Parts: sequence; structure tokens; C-alpha cells
Amino acid sequence: MIYLSWSLYAAVWLAVALVFLFVAKKLFDLLTPYSLEVQLTEKDNPAVGLVLGGFLLGVAAVVCGTFAGESGEVSVAGFAADIGWVAIYVVIGMVLLFFAGIVNDKLVLHRFQNQHEVVEERNMGVAAIVAATYLGSGLIVGGGISGSFSLTTAILPFIAGQIALVLFAHLYQILTKHDDLKEIGENKNVAAGVAYAGNILAYSIILMKGVSMGGEGIEMRIDRLWHFLYYAVAGSILLSVVRMVADRVFLPKARLHDEIVEDRNLGAGFIEAGLALATAAVLGFCL
Repeated sequence: MIYLSWSLYAAVWLAVALVFLFVAKKLFDLLTPYSLEVQLTEKDNPAVGLVLGGFLLGVAAVVCGTFAGESGEVSVAGFAADIGWVAIYVVIGMVLLFFAGIVNDKLVLHRFQNQHEVVEERNMGVAAIVAATYLGSGLIVGGGISGSFSLTTAILPFIAGQIALVLFAHLYQILTKHDDLKEIGENKNVAAGVAYAGNILAYSIILMKGVSMGGEGIEMRIDRLWHFLYYAVAGSILLSVVRMVADRVFLPKARLHDEIVEDRNLGAGFIEAGLALATAAVLGFCL
């Protein structure tokens, strides 16, 4: 009987999550100057679909982080007590996610108009990065909310995490031997975009772990800061080292860099992205 109760309770929260996702999609459509319906159904633009998918995954990450903080009491009273705060935190999370989208647009891919590349050029490399930044920022927001005990302690980790994410994106551009923005924007190199997106998302997973530490009090806030800095710094170093090693090891007869830049080998882009994500998953347990 208890399993039936939990199943019904989970179904109710799933319905709530779907409502949030539907509202998020409507807001996304409202806040963009182009029509989602036209781009997705009349023009069959896969780049717009990828961006929207990344945004909805980011919203889902926010929702999951919010659900992690609800009481879990399987009753009508428990649901009534939780739903108000859940709605407040999800709305705040959506606002932060839209803000993150603006920041990432201006500071990560700053050399060209992301919207033009996605809508007019159907640039899948740019779309992959935009989608990854939405999902990555959603993971940071969700992690901050799950470890918070007030609105302030939910927002501050997001600010710190977003700054770290932008800095890592620039570090990635510095460490690669090619001009990432030229490859992704001017050359429309999807493989380079997928590799870049995978590294951004991988670092976001590490940052999510870094901002999700809970607790109250001044001492705990200082501990949370050191906890975050540890994950932010160690994660960026280890991801960069693994990327350099993988470039030389995983394709013995060629280098990932050459396959991605010279041959525009999408398979090589997936390999780099997959290795970055695998590294982040392992570091999430080991760091």
C-alpha cells in the first residue's frame, strides 16, 4: 500500500513539474523575438529545437533542486505545505536562468550574435553551446537551491557559480590551440561546438556539487565558500588536464584536436564531450 501512496504522490509532483515546464516554454517564447512555433514547425529549425531543449532541461534541473528541499510527507497536508515554497523557488530559479542566458550570451560567445547564428544560420555548434549553458546554469541554480536555507543562500551560490562558469569558458578558449569562436561562428564547425558544449556542461556538473552543500550559521557559510572554491578550482584544473591527455591518447593514429578542427569530425567532438562529462561524473564522487 505504501508503494501505491508514493506512486500517486510522485505522480502529483510530476504533474506539477510538467506545469512548470509548460509555463517556462511559454515564457521562453514570449521573451524571444522569434516565434518558436514558426521555427520548429514551419521552418523545421533544429538549432532552435536544441536551444529550447537545453533551456527546458535547465528548468528541469531547477525544479529537481527545488523538489529536493520539500518535506517528503506523503499526505495532502504535506503537499499543501510544500507547494507554495516550491512554486516560489521555481519562479526565482526561472528568473535566474533567464538572467544566466543573457550573461552567457554576452560573455561566453561574445564575438557574434547567438540569436542570428541559431535562427538565421541554423548553426548547430552555437546551438549546442547555448543549450549547454542553459542546462549548466540550471544545474548551478538547482544545486544552490537544494543546499539553501533561505532565498539569499539560494541566490549567492548561483552568482558565484555563474562567474566560475564564465571564467572556465574563457579558460577553455585560452587552452585550445585554435580560435574557438572563429571555428564555431565563422566556420560553422559543429564538432568544435559539441566539444566546447560538453566541457561547459561537465564543469557545470562539478559546480553543482560545489554549491549544493547545506547548513546554517556563519561558520557553515564560510565552509560553503571554501567547499565551492575547492570544486571550482580543482574541477577546472582536472578537466583541463584530462582534455590534454585525451587529445593524445584516445585516438592513437590521430589527435582529437586535428580531427575536430581540420576534419570537422563530429565523432571526435562527441568523444571529447563524452570524456569531459565522464570526468565530471567521476569527480563528482571523488572530489
